[in-house]
Amino acid sequence: MNKQLNPRQIKTIQNFWNWFQDNEQAIYHACKLEIDKEEVFFHIQRNLNYISKRIEIIIYEVPNQVNKLHIMISALGYKKLFPKVIALGDTAPNLEHFTIHTFIKPITSDNKHILPSIISIAMQQVFIKLEDYNTATKKVVLIIYVPESLEKFNLSFLLYFTLGEVNFKKHIKEVHFKPLPRNTNGLLSLSELPEFIDYLVKINYSRKLKIFFEKL
Repeated sequence: MNKQLNPRQIKTIQNFWNWFQDNEQAIYHACKLEIDKEEVFFHIQRNLNYISKRIEIIIYEVPNQVNKLHIMISALGYKKLFPKVIALGDTAPNLEHFTIHTFIKPITSDNKHILPSIISIAMQQVFIKLEDYNTATKKVVLIIYVPESLEKFNLSFLLYFTLGEVNFKKHIKEVHFKPLPRNTNGLLSLSELPEFIDYLVKINYSRKLKIFFEKL
C-alpha cells in the first residue's frame, strides 16, 4: 500500500471495491446489455468521487474477449493522484467479469491486444497534423482529422490511449478536431504520433547540445 495515503483514504478505496464487487453483475449488465446503464454509471461515479473527482474509470471491450470487460483507472496524467490510482490497482479484488488496469500507457506492440476496440479502429482511420510546437515547453498543438463514424466518441481518449496519460500531459498543449478530408496526403496516421513527438523532442535536445558545445 502506498505510504502517502492516510488510513481514511485507504478505507475509502476499500469501500469502493467492496461496493463494486457487491454490484459486479449489475455493472456488467449495464455495460454489455445497457440495462439501467444511466443509473449504474451514476453510482459508479458517485462512489468514485469519494476517492477523487478527477480520477477516471474507463470500461471497455477488447477484441476476442467476449465475456470479459476491461477497466482502466487513470489519473489523466495528474501526478498528485498517482498514489490513489496505485492503491486502487493494488487493492482491486478478483472479479468475474472485469480485468483491472491502472494508468493509460503508451501504445506498444506488447499492449495492443488490450486496447479498447474503438482505439484499434481509430488507429487506421484518424489522421493528425502538427499545428505548432513550442521548443521551450516541448508541447504541441495538433489538428486531429476524424471520420464521421467516430465523431460521437470521446476523442481526447484517442490521444490518451495512443501516447499514454503521462506523455499526453507532458506534450499536448491543444487539440483541434476537424472532419476527415477526402485527401489525406501529407497527414500522419494516429499510430505515428508517439514516434513523431519523440522525434521532435530529440531534435530539440540535439540542438541544445550543439549550442552548448559551440559555446565551449
